[in-house]
Amino acid sequence: MSYVGEVRRTAFSSFGTAASGLLIAVVMGSIQFIKAVARRRHLAQLGGFDDRMLRDIGLTRGDVLDASSGPLWQDPTALLVVRAVERRAARRMTMREALREAARQDAAQNAREESRRDGTASHMPVTPRRDDTVSCG
Repeated sequence: MSYVGEVRRTAFSSFGTAASGLLIAVVMGSIQFIKAVARRRHLAQLGGFDDRMLRDIGLTRGDVLDASSGPLWQDPTALLVVRAVERRAARRMTMREALREAARQDAAQNAREESRRDGTASHMPVTPRRDDTVSCG
């Protein structure tokens, strides 16, 4: 009978596995806590920024206050990232919608101009172009 490849387990092997798993969990938890505390310091620096500086990075004073109101062990940057990304996406969506509307108005205006040149009547309603609006102030 060959002993090659045979694994022998001792009575303490399961204890060692449990102890090493517990040690790893404690170390990882400590690292996460230290990172959260460090990020709280960065959050305190963000609190010192004025509103223009916060707006430049896509945040508001309320976002910083909301992030700081969480528990100490919670990472505050996750909320700040979500808020900044949501605002950026909303701003892009608004810009896309405005560009689409401008393209529709330009196409309608071009169609009206062509129909006027051809002498045919246009059945499309007249909508003001962006440069046709008058500013009151």
